[in-house]
Amino acid sequence: MTLIDCDSTEGALANAMDNEPWQKRAKLAGLSQKTLARLLGVAENTMSQQLRGKWQSGTPRYVMFAILAWERLPQPAKEELIHWAEERDDA
Repeated sequence: MTLIDCDSTEGALANAMDNEPWQKRAKLAGLSQKTLARLLGVAENTMSQQLRGKWQSGTPRYVMFAILAWERLPQPAKEELIHWAEERDDA
């Protein structure tokens, strides 16, 4: 069995984020507020507040996770997810 040392990775990711607001980081990753809201199933104004840390408890962890995951996805996977979210909107 292989164990993964999550503490060192978690610390590195947290440190990398300290100096970069989530809204800016999403934009730099090519992820618009509208697309992120669509992918996560929330209203755009809700996403705006969450990205700016204006939510009750700051930026929610699920938003942070989504941005971190998006940064690591290859372009074809990003396109597939956008298409999937658009199909859900049309349904």
